[in-house]
Amino acid sequence: MVKSLLAAKPVQIALGALMGGYMGLVKNTTRWTVINDGPMREIAAGGKGAIGSFWHGRLLMSIAFWPKGTQPPAIIVSRSADGDIIARAAAHHGVAGIRGSSRKVRKDGSVDGKGAMSAYRAMVRHVEEGGVMAITPDGPKGPRMRVQAGALRLAEATGAPLFAITWSIRRRIVFDSWDRFVLPLPFSRGVIMWSEPYYLGSNPSPEEREAARAWLEDTLIDLTRKADNWCGVEPVEPAPADAGRAR
Repeated sequence: MVKSLLAAKPVQIALGALMGGYMGLVKNTTRWTVINDGPMREIAAGGKGAIGSFWHGRLLMSIAFWPKGTQPPAIIVSRSADGDIIARAAAHHGVAGIRGSSRKVRKDGSVDGKGAMSAYRAMVRHVEEGGVMAITPDGPKGPRMRVQAGALRLAEATGAPLFAITWSIRRRIVFDSWDRFVLPLPFSRGVIMWSEPYYLGSNPSPEEREAARAWLEDTLIDLTRKADNWCGVEPVEPAPADAGRAR
């Protein structure tokens, strides 16, 4: 019954508007401190594309990441009913939704499935045209805070810089879900942290791909821990290391 209800278009429109409105409320009532967004601003000034990666559990406030005047962001969204709601909520904030899954990338870098190939091509085109592609490298099903291949494959195909990004907030609820999803509460203080850009380059060796994967995973874990500590909240820890090899 719940799945049938979520599949109804009027319900999706209503829930998408409600979620989008809540995201805007939190974004606009939080006093944000932004750390190290200078490199992203320089790339934006040059009109070049970029890839921003953040953990699935920090999805809700990803709309607060992008500095004003930067390239238009897009996010990969599943083709499920939940994905329809997320896409509508993101659209309220000018974030385009590309329907598919970054998970459909094999270990050798090839793309699995016709729908996934279509989404992958759309992501490549968006970045090559100067857009920002936002990817949760541990989504859509985990393991938590362990990097899969999608963001790395996109960086390899486009030559665009890869950024690790995270946020935290003092007033929040952390759900007991696989990703320890963080629900931010309004009228709080928060922090947004950016990494330096990382360039993977074309035709990397297996060792270079693994180095990039390790860099992204380690950097995102470290940034997220620092952001939680900055806000004085208990850090969310990743799943065991052996659970998250790219595939």
